[in-house]
Amino acid sequence: MIPPITTRRLKLRAPTIKDLSGYLAYRNEPASMESLMVDAIDEESAKSFLSVQSQLKDDAFGWRMFSIERLEIPGLIGEVGIFIAADDPEQGDLGWWLHSDYRRQGYAVEAAAALTEWSFAMRGLHRITARCLSTNTSSQNTMRKIGMRLESRTVESRLLAGRWHDEVGYALLRREWEVFRK
Repeated sequence: MIPPITTRRLKLRAPTIKDLSGYLAYRNEPASMESLMVDAIDEESAKSFLSVQSQLKDDAFGWRMFSIERLEIPGLIGEVGIFIAADDPEQGDLGWWLHSDYRRQGYAVEAAAALTEWSFAMRGLHRITARCLSTNTSSQNTMRKIGMRLESRTVESRLLAGRWHDEVGYALLRREWEVFRK
């Protein structure tokens, strides 16, 4: 199991079943589900997901979730994670999700920056990507603040609630990150 990653205000750690109520609280917020293009999750599915995530080995492939909690007040406020495919182990796709009570406070940037560092320094990735709906300016700001650059814009590429949406994609190479973090 990966040891917790500590930042100035946060702790990123492997999730546990104790995170269930906090996970469901942010995961099933209607506005979040719409902007992140997902459906609600039931309690049994959430338990199963958290159980699998809590047991991942350090070098596991697929989606790896890190629970986000504040250092001074423990309790799940969201997640940050990375998807690394077994057939493309030098690239990862970064994502984050915070409960609405904790947005616009810099937590997403802090957590995403810490996971970016872990991904390059500990996991040895060459490249990280992230994407969102083109209307999600908060996520785009997060991507820019951690050093990512705009790489793509797709037109009507995501069908959501019966309507087509544009998406943007950002990327960061390890060599770019090494310059950016100095």
